[in-house]
Amino acid sequence: MQRQGFVWLKLVSISIALCFCMSLATAQKKYDPGANDTEIRIGQTLPYSGPVSMLGNVGKVSAAYLEMVNAQGGVNGRKIKLISLDDGYSPVKTMEQTRRLVESDEVLFLFSSVGTATNQVVHKYLNQKKIPQLLILSGANKWNDPTNFPWTLSGMFLYEAEARVYVKHMLSNVKDPKIAILSQNDEFGRDFLKGIRSTLGDKASTMIVAQATYESTDPTVDSQMIMLKASGANVFMSFSNGKFTSQSIRKASELGWKPQIYLPLGSSSIASILQPAGLENSIGAVTIANQKNPLDPQWRDDAGMKEYKEFMKRWAPSLDSNESLNLTGITLTRLMVDVLRQCGDDLTRENVLKQMLSLKEYSSNLMLPGVSITTGAKDYELYGATRLQRFNGQSWVPFGDTFNLR
Repeated sequence: MQRQGFVWLKLVSISIALCFCMSLATAQKKYDPGANDTEIRIGQTLPYSGPVSMLGNVGKVSAAYLEMVNAQGGVNGRKIKLISLDDGYSPVKTMEQTRRLVESDEVLFLFSSVGTATNQVVHKYLNQKKIPQLLILSGANKWNDPTNFPWTLSGMFLYEAEARVYVKHMLSNVKDPKIAILSQNDEFGRDFLKGIRSTLGDKASTMIVAQATYESTDPTVDSQMIMLKASGANVFMSFSNGKFTSQSIRKASELGWKPQIYLPLGSSSIASILQPAGLENSIGAVTIANQKNPLDPQWRDDAGMKEYKEFMKRWAPSLDSNESLNLTGITLTRLMVDVLRQCGDDLTRENVLKQMLSLKEYSSNLMLPGVSITTGAKDYELYGATRLQRFNGQSWVPFGDTFNLR
């Protein structure tokens, strides 16, 4: 009888211990919708169709990178599932697709969705629901607003800061600059204009000799370019996107206009933008840089570039490894994966945001020397420094010293 009682007590003790261990293990793991012991679901909307459909390649290369990560065991034992939906670069469609991702697919967070107007339409919705809207492909100044919209973080240089760099270069290198500006008629274009005007100060009214805008639904910008050329400007800042950037460069050449051209980093793709414009027409154009360019000969034997080329050949053979957009997609996806690794078993939306805002001089072998990412809860600007690069007819070539953006 005593032995039976002893055995019973021992079994109870073992059960209590097992329950305690199971409870402890459970307590160490925290999940929000979109995450569990085996999977992490993330979502994005991209323009796989529409006027800037070439930007859809970002989603394709991200999917390929995550396929590789999953084949290697995933992140902390969990596979990452990317649900990437087409919004056609239409804000109405973006809202529809984002609601589906949040309310039906129940993703943990949104990652690298494209566009200013498209991200703007879901900005308030995602912040109200406290769903991270991370590393979006838009540099609008409004994304750096941690007080009012703490769940949104850009993955690009802020447009206003980027514009300041172009003005500083222009003032040092162009004699008697007279500026003509083409801009998209939305916050994307207006943020660049704000950066130009704030940097020029009182000089803006005399240096800016012509301005023209276009709508993303316009067929061409030919008439705008004819007007800008007639101003006699010797500097052309094309704060445009997709086919409109290509059209503006090509039309300038057709008109015999040879100003110093400045292009936004997001509109500097050689394969998607400059080749349709005519590579010879783009010679001398200037933009900023934060990563190595696949076509730049100086990186031919670089370890990071070799690794990138091997990845593209094996995991994304249908995509052009010389397309800088693909390298951008990998850079941002790698950053996102590293943040998820930092999250460990605390896969709550709050912790994902916390880890994203805890980066200290983060870099990778695809980023330019001297360029790194540091984040904090009070300032959502990713990059503290950048470099300029000039197109030589075949590739973008970095030049000059590092520009401090802060």
